[in-house]
Amino acid sequence: MSAPPHATHTQGRARAGSDATGASGSRSQALFRNLNEQIFRIAESFAVDEPLELCCECELEDCFARLSCSHEQYEAIRRFPTRFLLRADHVGPDDRIVEEAAGFVVVEKIGAAAETAILLDPRKTGANGRLS
Repeated sequence: MSAPPHATHTQGRARAGSDATGASGSRSQALFRNLNEQIFRIAESFAVDEPLELCCECELEDCFARLSCSHEQYEAIRRFPTRFLLRADHVGPDDRIVEEAAGFVVVEKIGAAAETAILLDPRKTGANGRLS
């Protein structure tokens, strides 16, 4: 019997946040959150009412999975700068699931990762928040 598709994706691969500080994983997640924020802003500027096609905001270095959510769901997630939109099978060991929806989960960061997420929040720093 073969392994489920998500198992082969994550087995044997290091997570971006697996270093001692977890900072690179948080920064990677912040980059994809910024990309999703731009997609949301563009859709809003054109008054697009269809579900948003977004990128997974997980810590996996090679993940470019797509997720779909409504504008209302996205706004609810972004009310909290410590929350990220992920595929259910991409939840990391330090992620706390706060919501499950069709096609994605919302996780919350805590501790140092939460501090980094808040510092890099595009809604706080502006769309061009510095990630260096």
